Amino acid sequence: MKWIKEFFYMQKSDRKVIIALLVVIAVALGVIFLTGGENETSNALTAADTLQRDTFHSRKPYYKRDTVYVRTKVVYRDQPRGAARPDYDSRRAPVRSASEPRDSFIPRFPVKIKEGEHVVLNTADTTALKTVPGIGPYFARKIVEYGQRLGGYVSVDQLDEIEDFPLDAKRYLTIRNAQPRKLNVNKLSLNELKRHPYINYYRAKAITDYRRLHGPIQSLDDLRLSKDFPPDIIARLAPYVEF
Repeated sequence: MKWIKEFFYMQKSDRKVIIALLVVIAVALGVIFLTGGENETSNALTAADTLQRDTFHSRKPYYKRDTVYVRTKVVYRDQPRGAARPDYDSRRAPVRSASEPRDSFIPRFPVKIKEGEHVVLNTADTTALKTVPGIGPYFARKIVEYGQRLGGYVSVDQLDEIEDFPLDAKRYLTIRNAQPRKLNVNKLSLNELKRHPYINYYRAKAITDYRRLHGPIQSLDDLRLSKDFPPDIIARLAPYVEF
């Protein structure tokens, strides 16, 4: 312990130098210790990540349904192995559920109809409309919604009134026994009249004003003098009104 006593007998400036050197050495050792630990940890994580990445990419893709993992494969009923299936779309291959028998599985995606086949516009639901080439879920829904607003289609050309409708799809659609819902223009209020796509606020007001001034409307010809009822509007509206 003699060196400790000598340390306190040293000059103050010498003691400061020794203390400073000891502090620098301690800091250097601490930095080396911390840096070495981080490198070891970093290397360990990198190796683990590489192993995990290689393992992930080596796996074959599986899809989960009803807690059973199955590959994207369609099993067709009553068809021999290797038979040609022109309607099969491998990009949208459905997955068999665990509760479905393997031999009775039927594809869930609609098959598009062929040239010369037709879908009846007024009776078709969205499922039937999606079988028309060029029509997907969006336009199938738009067709049904617009038909409900009209009260039924009387012409396939009315589909042109749907924004961006694919015109090539019209040749697969047809009208049969059209029976549109009628509007009684002498009984409906202004708000009820303007709900129809062919009657806006100004046309509904012209109808109610005519009834107020001249009595019940006998024919759409009674409205020809109104600037809101040009001949093309009267022709489009004619199948949908009654008096």
